[in-house]
Amino acid sequence: MKNKRTRQLGELLKSEISDIIRKRVKDPRVGFVTVTEVNLSNDLKHALVRISVMGSDHQKTETIQGLQNAHAFIQKEIASRIRLRYIPVLTFQLDTRYDDYERIDKILQKLEIGNASSDIVDV
Repeated sequence: MKNKRTRQLGELLKSEISDIIRKRVKDPRVGFVTVTEVNLSNDLKHALVRISVMGSDHQKTETIQGLQNAHAFIQKEIASRIRLRYIPVLTFQLDTRYDDYERIDKILQKLEIGNASSDIVDV
């Protein structure tokens, strides 16, 4: 379990990274991005930034590549905003949990429709 300082720093980084991507990153490959989570290593030197991207699979891949190319710029921006001994090295990862939730929801809806139609037949 992460300690309180690590969680707080993760939330602060999440907020700052979101703001930097939204306002300062000018890469045309970076589309509509939501930073969903920032996981820091125990030594606070590495950060896994999970992002959610609206769009096709191609757009998602392009966005990840754009953010990976901009990671040094984003780290420099973080260094100017937050005073830390070490600015964590950022790694961006696509967060597919919401896509999984949508897929499961569609399956459940199909099951409900199937159960509703079988109830009508039984009556």
